[in-house]
Amino acid sequence: MSNHCPFATRLKDQYWAYQLLKRRLRTKFAGRVIKTLRQKDLCNLYFSLHGESPVAGLVPSILAMPQSRESFLYMALFASIYRSACSSAISAEMDLNALVFAWDTFCAFYPSHIQERRPFGRIRPANFDEAWIITEALRDGLAELPYCTTCHTPYLVIHGCKYQQVCQMCVLNQIPKTRMIT
Repeated sequence: MSNHCPFATRLKDQYWAYQLLKRRLRTKFAGRVIKTLRQKDLCNLYFSLHGESPVAGLVPSILAMPQSRESFLYMALFASIYRSACSSAISAEMDLNALVFAWDTFCAFYPSHIQERRPFGRIRPANFDEAWIITEALRDGLAELPYCTTCHTPYLVIHGCKYQQVCQMCVLNQIPKTRMIT
């Protein structure tokens, strides 16, 4: 099917609308990549999938997501899965196939951590909206995923965040074990 065919484009958008909304992505986010469906159509699809209206309110920020040093580790894991699944550079455009794969893989690693409503725990991203925000931040340059020269693992840097732009794994390893809270 050609991308020049309006029917093929609409069919592709319907597929992605279903894939994104069944994971409870905000319709506002889905509307950024799905151009052939109206916002009302996305809201109706969300309602038909979940039996409730889509989430409304303020859009979460990448700066507000890390609640502790440990949450950086989980966010870096998700971002690493996304980067390895991407067919192009993560700063070029959002790869929906890679995003869905990274989210499903992340959920397979932590099957009981997902909470659609607050309060969220230390494991972030806590829902598909947060996963979307991480990938957008990587694309827009608000976050990056360099490799640590000490422990040789990727770590997440969020520009403008209250935490230092260092490898959080190395920082956590330097904390004496008696001080760590379990």
